[in-house]
Amino acid sequence: MWNRVIAGRKTIQSRPLVVGAAVVAIVALVGVVMLAGGGPNPAATPTSRIALDSTARATASLVPATLAPTQTPDPTRAGPTIPPVNVLLRPDQWPDPRRPFPTQPLDWLNVKAAGRVALVNGKLTVLPDIADPLVNPITGVHVPDKTVLDTSWTRWIIEVPGSGIDEKGGYFSNLSYWEFCGNGAMTVVLWYWQQLTGHPNVTGTEGYFLDPYAAEGVPWPARGPQIPPNGTYWSGSDTVSGFEAHGRGFEMYLAMAAQPPTWQSTGYALWALDGKPLYPSFGTPPDNIVAGLNWEVSGYDQSIWPTAYYSFVFPADPTLARDLTQAVTIDVGRDSVPVLVMADSFDLPNWQDGAATPHIPHSIAIVGYDNTANPPTFTYTETCGRACNRRGGNQNGDIHTIPQAQLVKAIQDQKGLGFAW
Repeated sequence: MWNRVIAGRKTIQSRPLVVGAAVVAIVALVGVVMLAGGGPNPAATPTSRIALDSTARATASLVPATLAPTQTPDPTRAGPTIPPVNVLLRPDQWPDPRRPFPTQPLDWLNVKAAGRVALVNGKLTVLPDIADPLVNPITGVHVPDKTVLDTSWTRWIIEVPGSGIDEKGGYFSNLSYWEFCGNGAMTVVLWYWQQLTGHPNVTGTEGYFLDPYAAEGVPWPARGPQIPPNGTYWSGSDTVSGFEAHGRGFEMYLAMAAQPPTWQSTGYALWALDGKPLYPSFGTPPDNIVAGLNWEVSGYDQSIWPTAYYSFVFPADPTLARDLTQAVTIDVGRDSVPVLVMADSFDLPNWQDGAATPHIPHSIAIVGYDNTANPPTFTYTETCGRACNRRGGNQNGDIHTIPQAQLVKAIQDQKGLGFAW
C-alpha cells in the first residue's frame, strides 16, 4: 500500500496538467518485435545495464495482427469506435531520481488511448488504424459484454504477512511487508501474461529476499526489520500461512530485486527518501507500477520497454467512469489480462466496516466485468488476505464483485490514485 504522504513534496494528486487531447495516432507503427522468454533471477547480483537509446525508445514498433480470414470489414464500425481513454492527463508528481520513469512518446500514447495496443496470440501488437478495438483481431468476434478470467491460481496470490516464519523456517518481523499490495496486484496481472507469452516467471521465481537498502545506497534503518541475515525465503507456492499461497517469491522479487535499465536502485517499492532509509517502505507508486509492468511484459527488451503495453489514468480524468469501463473491456475482454487499480480501501466492499474502515491507497486487479448487469459490475482479486485485513468477513482467496460506479468512487476518493491498463 502506498499510504504515506511525502513531506515537503508534490503529491500524486496535485495540480493536474493537461498535456493534450488524446487523438487518433497520426503515424502507423510498423516492424516486428520478438519478445524474449525467461524469468527473473532474484538470487543474481544486480549488474549494470546499458541506458536506453532515446531514438530506439521513441520508434519502437509492433506489427498489426493478422485478421481472421472470414472477417468482413463492417463499414459502420470502421475506424476508431471508442472515445480515446484519457492517458495524457499527467498531474505534477514527485520524481524518484533513482527510478526515473521512461518516456512514453505522444504518438504511442495516442495509439494506446485509441485501444490499439493489443496482446494477440502471445505477441504485443499495434492494431491497424481502421481496426475496431472492441473486436478480437483474430476471430473477428466482438468483445463480450461480460466475462471473468480464470482465477483458480491467482485467487491464492496472497501477500507475505508482516510477521511469521518463511519457507525455510526463519522468523521475521517486517513492517514493509504490509506495504506490498502494489506488488501483489502486479503479481496477479503478470501471471496472466506468463500464461499467454511465457514470461515473466511468476510461478517459478524463488530465493532469499533482503530489503534493498544497500542497493539504495543508504544504511540499514536503526530500528529496521527483524529477519534472517540473508533475508526471507519464498518460492512459487508455500503453505506457511496455513493455506497454499502462490507467487510470493515473485512478489518479493518485484518489491526488492527488480531493476529495469536506467534504474540505480532495485525494487519497484520505494525504500529511501532524500538519502535516508524508509522503514517501513512507502510501497509502490503509480509510475513504478507502470514502468515495472512494462519492463516485465516486454521480456526485458530495452527497445520496447517504455511502450510495451501499459499507461496510467489518474483520478482527475473527467471521463474516468467511461474510461475505466473501456479499459477493462479491452484488457480483460479482448486481451485476457487484468487492469490494476489503485483505489481507496474505504470504498471496497471487502474492507468496509462502517466508520472504522481505513482510508488507504490499496491495489487490486480487475479480472472480470459485467456491462449488462444492473448496475454494471467489476470482479477483482484481493491479495491482502485475512492477515492484513480482518474487516467485513474478508477471507483468503476471495473473489469480489463491486458496482462499477462504486469502484470509480474508490479511485476518486481521498486515497485513490488511478489505474494501469
